[in-house]
Amino acid sequence: MLPARAKVTIFEHMDLRIAPAARTPGNGRQRLLLAFALVPMLPAFYAALLFAQPWALPAGLLLGYAGALLPGLPLLLVLRRRSWLRWWHFALAGGLCALPAIALYRRVGTPPHLEAFSALNAAYLAAWGGFAGLCFWLLAVAGESLVSLRTLFGFEPRA
Repeated sequence: MLPARAKVTIFEHMDLRIAPAARTPGNGRQRLLLAFALVPMLPAFYAALLFAQPWALPAGLLLGYAGALLPGLPLLLVLRRRSWLRWWHFALAGGLCALPAIALYRRVGTPPHLEAFSALNAAYLAAWGGFAGLCFWLLAVAGESLVSLRTLFGFEPRA
């Protein structure tokens, strides 16, 4: 219940941490499954939206889920074993998960209505993978810690 004060903002009483009673053994597993289910859709959506081609969505979904499971799952196991659970670890891992798609893009060739393979386009694909890795971290890992500038970016504002 809110204390009786003249002026109270809603943010003063929000506790963004998960209470100890809310932490159940299945909570981390559910978050992990949710991240594996949702995050591979992001690069596919980017491709369909930015290329303005509907065919890019199914192709992107295929590549996104393959990248999440084949290199992504072993990378996740390595990251967890070594306790490398910071946001930038997952962003780098997401960029690494994009490498098979980049190799396929270079090897297969370019359809006539898309740009030819270049280092800049490969960097875009790696950046999409890095952003997907960051989103994976937000869904699967960061939810059980206090949400603050320090936990998200590793710094705090100066007072």
